[in-house]
Amino acid sequence: MSNKLLLFAFFIFYSFLSLQAQFKFSGEVSYEFINATVYLTEIDDYKKSEVFLTDNILQATTIDSIGHYSFTGNFLSNKNKFYKIYIDNCNEDITDSNHLLNTCDDSNSIVFIANNSDEIYFPLNSMEQMFCSIEFSRMQNIAIFKIDSLQEVLLSNIQYSKSKKQRSIIFNNYFKDLQEFSKTFNEPLVELYTYQLYANNESFTRRFYLDDLKKSDYYTNLLQQLKTEYPSTAYTHQFEDDLRHDNFDSKSKLTKNTIFILVILLCASLIINFILIKRKSKKSNTIDYKLILSPQEQKVFELMNSELSNKQIADKLFISISTVKTHINNIYSKLSISSRKEVSSFF
Repeated sequence: MSNKLLLFAFFIFYSFLSLQAQFKFSGEVSYEFINATVYLTEIDDYKKSEVFLTDNILQATTIDSIGHYSFTGNFLSNKNKFYKIYIDNCNEDITDSNHLLNTCDDSNSIVFIANNSDEIYFPLNSMEQMFCSIEFSRMQNIAIFKIDSLQEVLLSNIQYSKSKKQRSIIFNNYFKDLQEFSKTFNEPLVELYTYQLYANNESFTRRFYLDDLKKSDYYTNLLQQLKTEYPSTAYTHQFEDDLRHDNFDSKSKLTKNTIFILVILLCASLIINFILIKRKSKKSNTIDYKLILSPQEQKVFELMNSELSNKQIADKLFISISTVKTHINNIYSKLSISSRKEVSSFF
């Protein structure tokens, strides 16, 4: 009786395990990768999806003699995350720089979105072959492949553009088309992956994105979706930091332009003020000489204004030429002038 109870309990336990969520990612590769090691890695930084990080390896397996591989288990997150399957023939030592720097030419990889209950079958082949044979649990699993495929189509239009204006329109439409297409998957992570394509620092459409960031509420809405569906995750925190940084960049560019304009206005103001001060200074020199000069100096000064020579002034006032020169020197000193050219300004 006890043995029957034990068997029954074992059956119940096994059935419970079989009902637990379990992922399975499998596929097949071409002959050159047979017997190579293939890795399943988790991507915790959406900007580094192309980099192979050994610290993020979740599972490793060897491709069998007919080119098949499989990853299975129930240890993944129940929430969607970015994952990558990576394979290369460069070196079996995964700490080698070829892996760390992702410089291996004889390699292939697939980035996808999945959770602990997904089953996906895909070959590590070219994009043309991929859609013919890929099998997936949910449309979100192949969203990244479709986004990458759309990007190829959109970018191919650039080679046919004939002018800068035409290219500008294509670039602007490129990021808008990617953005709109990513919304159709109803998955914030798909939009997040798309975001890093058109918003990263190396992207030719970054300036369009920065301009859009200032006037569109799309990005704050996406952040809110991430906070709702993926609270306290690295993806959400990273996106929030990116938006904060990019908003600061946009404002700093605006500030730089504003400062430039203010500097020009300040220089113009200084020049205008300098001119006005000079004019005011000249006007201030036009003082009442009668309050400063002695009666005899006033007579000499008035005759100087009549453009008489020193001898003519001496004859007119019945004084010597040396006395005239003494009066003129006193006049120059008292009125802060240095030549006869400045005399007329006092009259």
